[in-house]
Amino acid sequence: MRGGSSLHWKETCMQALEESDREKLRRLVPKAELAILLRRKELGNSADSNEELSTMAVVAEALRCIRVTQLGGMNLTRVTQSDIGTGAST
Repeated sequence: MRGGSSLHWKETCMQALEESDREKLRRLVPKAELAILLRRKELGNSADSNEELSTMAVVAEALRCIRVTQLGGMNLTRVTQSDIGTGAST
C-alpha cells in the first residue's frame, strides 16, 4: 500500500460515511472496509497504533450500520486490494 495509507483509509471511509446515494454506498462501503482491513494488517500489533486501531473499530462499526440499515445487510460489490488505488470495483 502506498506511503500515505494512514490518510488513505481515513479518506476512503469518510467518503462512505458522508455518502447518501445507495448506489454509491454499494461501492464505497466495501472499499472502505477493505482499506481498514489493509491498514490493520499493515499496523500489526504495534503499541504505537492503539489510537488509530480504536478509531478503525468505531468506523468499522459505523460502516456495518450503514450496510445493515441503508443497504439491507446485502452482499455488496466485491472489492479487491488493487481497487483501493484505482477506485474501481469488480
